Amino acid sequence: MWIRKIILVFYGLASGGLIAGSFLAFLSMVGVIPRLAGLTKTIRYARTYENCIALGGVLGTVVFLYRWHLPFGKGMLILFGLFGGIFVGCLIGALAEMLKSLPIFSRRFVLRDGIPYIIYAIALGKMFGCYLQFYIIR
Repeated sequence: MWIRKIILVFYGLASGGLIAGSFLAFLSMVGVIPRLAGLTKTIRYARTYENCIALGGVLGTVVFLYRWHLPFGKGMLILFGLFGGIFVGCLIGALAEMLKSLPIFSRRFVLRDGIPYIIYAIALGKMFGCYLQFYIIR
């Protein structure tokens, strides 16, 4: 029985490390983290950002794998959702900027004005899709 638990701990940590390492390698290869740190003028903390992303990947995988219940309450859930949304939004924005997707999109559809409205529409579409997924379609 205890051998099974040791194997599960090893499997959880190994899979979390693999996922976090792959995600971090992808972000580093594309250059999102240094670019995001440069835009926020916190380039000296770039290594800390990378370490936090890797640690978050490992801990998230372990919590998901072992289905730990974290009794922090609704306040912490709201705070986590807020900061998680900010992180994902910044990550998507930095990734879109690195891949130059908005300039290509605006050239293909011959858009001169209204780029901020397109960005707002993308953000509202994402919010509406998340609302549908989490509250309407269960």
